Order: sequence, then structure tokens, then C-alpha cells
Amino acid sequence: MATAPTQTNPGSRRARRLAAEASAPTSRHSRKRARPLWQKLAAAAAMLALLAGSFALGWHFGVDSTRYKGGILLVNEDNLLSSDYVPEGLVNLYEQRHSFRLARSDIYVTRETYEAMEAMFAAAEADGVNGFIVTSGYRDYDRQAEVYAESEEGYAQPPGASEHQTGLCFDVTAETNEGFESTEQYAWLREHAHEYGFIQRYPANKADITGISYEPWHYRYVGVSAATQIRNQDITLEEYVGAAGSAG
Repeated sequence: MATAPTQTNPGSRRARRLAAEASAPTSRHSRKRARPLWQKLAAAAAMLALLAGSFALGWHFGVDSTRYKGGILLVNEDNLLSSDYVPEGLVNLYEQRHSFRLARSDIYVTRETYEAMEAMFAAAEADGVNGFIVTSGYRDYDRQAEVYAESEEGYAQPPGASEHQTGLCFDVTAETNEGFESTEQYAWLREHAHEYGFIQRYPANKADITGISYEPWHYRYVGVSAATQIRNQDITLEEYVGAAGSAG
């Protein structure tokens, strides 16, 4: 004979115990799924580190086979920039306060380069030397290809090998009929450019090292420490970066 199921009083102690046991697995499961705050923060930090690493690798391969040692980027025919390389933080010199003249209104350099330029030319003006005319700054890969095609051998780098693509250099001149190297502006730069982080990138009698003939008008920003060492040792950027790489 079948036994009738036992009914439990909902308000009894046994009923409350059974209800608690029935709900316990669900509570344990909920506790198991909940992640502590520190784990969430650690996961977020790991993701940020991964993204940063990916960005750094992307930048490294963006400059392709260039040498970047001692904090100095070396660009020449042996150390090329990719065709799509564009430096960050370019500023239009015409739109900035400047203590120099401009040959055009569309000359760009990186902000760091501009700030060093402005400090340098303001100091020259304070010394009574002005009349500097900046003629060129950043050039993209395609524009450099045009310049190279129009230039005599030894007076321009092929596309990808030009420092102008870095946004870290500028060309300058002054009103003269005898060449920039004969001017007081050039004499001032020769004496003081390193104090503001600039070097004359293609000095005389160094074409066998740089691959470019003498250019008294071309200045590259490398920072005060490197510029001072390069000037004092009378070496080129190729030699400086090579020495830095050997030392490292």
C-alpha cells in the first residue's frame, strides 16, 4: 500500500533547515563566480601592458631598419624609414611664436624640435644676430622622392633615407650673396647650436662617412648632451651612434 507523502509545516524548524540546504548550492555557486577586486585590477593592468607592448613593437617595425641607439635616431641610406613613417607631434612653424623668418607658411617640425629652435634663435637675437630664414623642415616620403629626383648626386638622400622625414631637422639660410657659411648667422650657429641640442649634420670633409656633401645650412636636433659630445669630439652622427652602440 502506498504511503502518503509527509507534509512539512512551512513554519517549522525542519522546513526552514530544508529550505536553507536547498538554497546553499546556489549561494556557493554565486560565491565561486564572483572575482575579487584585486583580480579584476590585475587583469586590467595585464591588458594595458599587452597593449603598450604591441604599440612599441608597431613603432619599432614602423621605423623598419633604422638604428635607434642611445636615444638618437640615425637615418641614412643604410638605416631607412618606411614609406608610411610619420613622426608624432608635428607643428606648423608659421602658427607658432618664432624668432626667425620663414621661407614658406607650410614648414613643420616636431614640437620638441620647434621649442629648441625657438630658444636658440631667441638667444641669437638677444646677442644681436638675427635674419635667420628657415627654408625647410619635415618632408614625407613622397616629397623626398621628388627632391631626390631633382637634385645632383650627393646633395640629397633617396626617399626613406632623409632626416627630413623624421621632423627633427631644418634647413636655414640668411640674405647673402656669398653663401650661408660666410654669414654671421652661420658663425653664431657654429658656436652655439650644440647648447640647444643641434648639430650641423653634414660637416665639411665628412661625406665619406655621412654620404652627403657639406651642408652648412642643415641642422639636426639630438639633444644637448649628444650635440655637445659630437661637437667636442668633432665627429658625425654616424660615428656617435656607432660608438654608443659599441658601448652598449
